[in-house]
Amino acid sequence: MKIVPEKITNLIKNVCKTSPYSIVSLGPNCYPRTVLTRTGLIKRKSQGQKSYPFDLAWYHSAKYVTEFLLNDFEDFLSDLRYSYVSSSWDSGNKINFSHEAFITDKEKSKLVRMYKRRINNFRKEVKNKKPVLFLQILKDEKVGQDCINTFEALKQLCNGKKFVYVVIDCVNQLKDISLPNLIYHVQMPLEKNTDVFSKSFYESEQGRLFEQKIAKYIQEIIKDEFCTEPVIYS
Repeated sequence: MKIVPEKITNLIKNVCKTSPYSIVSLGPNCYPRTVLTRTGLIKRKSQGQKSYPFDLAWYHSAKYVTEFLLNDFEDFLSDLRYSYVSSSWDSGNKINFSHEAFITDKEKSKLVRMYKRRINNFRKEVKNKKPVLFLQILKDEKVGQDCINTFEALKQLCNGKKFVYVVIDCVNQLKDISLPNLIYHVQMPLEKNTDVFSKSFYESEQGRLFEQKIAKYIQEIIKDEFCTEPVIYS
């Protein structure tokens, strides 16, 4: 009898795991999706995790997240142009698709198909019956925040469906903002000029502890709001 390698067994186990809730990133960059994956709060792509439009794109301002929630991504793929500076596609001054830098200046249609699929994944996730936790991590002062408007957009989008909106504030952007009670907010300040995408940070003890603190906070909200134990993928 052939022995199934441990990695394959673990992959199958995680692929087959189901969750009674969803967790969806609201960016405004790839860090929320990255933290969720690294801490096992969502599946990896190889385990069946779908991608959504806020997972991997870089939004130049948080207000554009709100805009696309409100207009159902109406002009999300307009004004696409290739930037030879960043070697990736841009959507005007709103979005940079640096994670898709493998898509060349001759392959615009490939990017369009990819993001149409991700937008449809997002729509389906919002419309299903599972409660959803939306996560946003504020780590760039220049990108700003639009939390109150984003929250109102989510209420409109979810239309009575159970959801929570979690904001991790790394740069003290919300210290003078009066937030609605249903926005879960915690300040987890980063040291000045910390590059969270640097391997030297996220593989360091400081980086791992920082991401685990975020994960623990989210797990507690899942328990409190969804009345269930968090599902952890390995």
